[in-house]
Amino acid sequence: MNAEKTSQQGMAAVELALMLPVVAALLFVLVEGANALRTYSALQDASREAARLVLRSGPTADVQTLVRSLFPDLDPATLTAKATVDTIARTVTAEVTYVYTPFSGSTGTGTQDAFGNEPYTFKVFTCMPTP
Repeated sequence: MNAEKTSQQGMAAVELALMLPVVAALLFVLVEGANALRTYSALQDASREAARLVLRSGPTADVQTLVRSLFPDLDPATLTAKATVDTIARTVTAEVTYVYTPFSGSTGTGTQDAFGNEPYTFKVFTCMPTP
C-alpha cells in the first residue's frame, strides 16, 4: 500500500512538471494581451479627446500636451499626437502613436527585445466632422 501511494505522488509530480510551463506560458500571454488591449483602449480615448480639443479650440490646439497629461503612465518619449484639419472635407483627424513595450523587455524604438522581436507601434486615428 505504501509503495502504491509513493508511486501516485511521483506521478503527480511528473504531471505537474509537464503542465507547469504550459500553464505559466498561457498566463503570461493572457496578462500581456490584457495589457496591450488596455494600452490600445487608452490610446483610442486619447485620440478622441485630441479631436474634440481641436474642434473646441481650433487647429492651433496643443494635442500633444493633452494626450500626455491624460495618460501619465504611458512613456512620454514614445507617445506622439497630432491633429490635422481638412477644410475641404470639413473633418478633423487626430492621430496618436505609441511604441508599446511588452513585458518581455523591449526597450524602445529600433531595439529588439530578449527574443529578437522589434517593438510594436500602436497607431490610432479618430476622424470627426467639423460643425
